[in-house]
Amino acid sequence: MRFNRVAVGLCVVMLAAVAALRGFAAAAEDDTSEFAAADAQILSEVREHSEVMQNLEYLSDNIGARLTGSPQLKQANDWTAEQMKKYGLVNVHLEPWTMAHSWTRGAATARIVAPAEHPLTIASAGWSPSTPGVIRGPIVYFDAKTKADFEKFRGKLKGAVVIYQEPAVLSPPKPDDVNEEYVRAMQAPPPMKGQPAPPSPFAALIEVARARTDFFKQEGVAAVLRDSNKPHGLLNMTGVGGEKFDVGAIPSAFITGEDYRMLWRMLKHGPVRIEMEMTNTLGNKPVEVYNTVGEIRGSEKPGEVVILGAHLDSWDLGTFVGSGNGLDGQRNGIDGGAGSRPHTG
Repeated sequence: MRFNRVAVGLCVVMLAAVAALRGFAAAAEDDTSEFAAADAQILSEVREHSEVMQNLEYLSDNIGARLTGSPQLKQANDWTAEQMKKYGLVNVHLEPWTMAHSWTRGAATARIVAPAEHPLTIASAGWSPSTPGVIRGPIVYFDAKTKADFEKFRGKLKGAVVIYQEPAVLSPPKPDDVNEEYVRAMQAPPPMKGQPAPPSPFAALIEVARARTDFFKQEGVAAVLRDSNKPHGLLNMTGVGGEKFDVGAIPSAFITGEDYRMLWRMLKHGPVRIEMEMTNTLGNKPVEVYNTVGEIRGSEKPGEVVILGAHLDSWDLGTFVGSGNGLDGQRNGIDGGAGSRPHTG
């Protein structure tokens, strides 16, 4: 799923929440306000007729994992459109767009073969290519932080399985967020008109990552293992195919936090060799995928819009990327059940 995350599903033009939020504030000051009655109706719908869990259960259990480009995502698109119609939305339709390749996860296995045998739990990163059968190679920690640091690894990575993250502590108390310098910058307000935008630390991070992947490819790296950075054997997931959903440059996989830290400890005492195999399937032609779209028309200013969106897709290791679209859908149902219409739409 591309970096801006496909925004698949439930893009609802003008929500009842606008009227509700205005009403909540007004009712607090004057219960006789014009919004008080609408507030009471909306809150009654929330208390007595909520379908949030029912919707989430259907998405997660009956449809299941909804990887972008999969038949299950199309099934979820169709189901969501029917739910929108049931809740009284208008102009409900599927909005198509095209991705370069679909991708299907296959088996992924790994184990340490020296200095002692240990099984490892891994999962292919999204849109990762397969390995050319079973591969064996040394684990190499690539500790370069800048492009200039790459040169010390020149000629030393052919056939290696590379790791490049220093593991953080998994047990509480949690350390400071290692991504704060990137996340906080994205939360900053835009510059004043006519002023240049400050340099983006996240853009710089992405550029270094792109250069690192190119270097790995040039140097003949066999595979990359990434720390899931989660406790209790949980696996993380993201894609390596970029915004165009192309096949990744190098076989890449996530490994559990516990196994990654075992590799890290063993490397401190000497060479470590592992064996791994991944088999994934990449679609051979572009695939049409969809956003599910519906509208609640405003009662006074239908030409003005408020857009709400949520992910309908999910990674294939789980099924629950649904809290946003479950709540969005329920807002539509609440609005329809209460007989309320927003002022803009």
